[in-house]
Amino acid sequence: MATKRDKILAVFDFDDTLIDCESDVWIVKLCTGGRAPDWMWEKRRKRHYMEFLEHFLQYLHDNGVTPMDILDFMASVPYTEGMEAALKLIGKNSNKFDCMVVSGANVMFIEATLKAHNVEQAVNKIYSNHGRVDDEGRMHVWAYHKHQCTICTADICKGALLSEYVKEQAQKGVTYTKVVYVGDGVNDLCPCKGLGPSDVVMPRKGYKLIEKIEETTPQNIS
Repeated sequence: MATKRDKILAVFDFDDTLIDCESDVWIVKLCTGGRAPDWMWEKRRKRHYMEFLEHFLQYLHDNGVTPMDILDFMASVPYTEGMEAALKLIGKNSNKFDCMVVSGANVMFIEATLKAHNVEQAVNKIYSNHGRVDDEGRMHVWAYHKHQCTICTADICKGALLSEYVKEQAQKGVTYTKVVYVGDGVNDLCPCKGLGPSDVVMPRKGYKLIEKIEETTPQNIS
């Protein structure tokens, strides 16, 4: 039987939270002139992020940009102020904290940035869209799962995955006395709605999540 342990769970979004940009937009700088063709952006405007990125990765491949070029460029992505320090603090106190990243980006981009900043050991679990490099040296991405959530994008439901992780950890004897959720976007509202009274939401100022929280619970916002 597993020994029972009480810990705090820190949960981070990736784009515009851990990093100070959106990862798929960041790599557009690899295009000639730093701009992707206009026809590609329609899918992104419709929130079809995986379709947009898959087409964009094909475009980069066709123009001689390798997966290593992409991952090296992701390694140079700027972290949001305070986030690198927060992860390092969590990593040094792993007896008190568990940490997960849940994101609509993809696991290859996330792992590249974590390793570049030497904070990968702080993160116990990454939930994100899948990625791989095929035998022809072409990078691919695809959805983590399909779901019917009305808040999240079609490729990944953050609320379902947070709940799944907490249940899995409980089976191992780990109980979370507090969940601290750090995010910025509309799809971060889904996991936030499932949090309990002792949990904490830290929405990034000036981004959509805090607006959605204010719309949902205006009486609780000072």
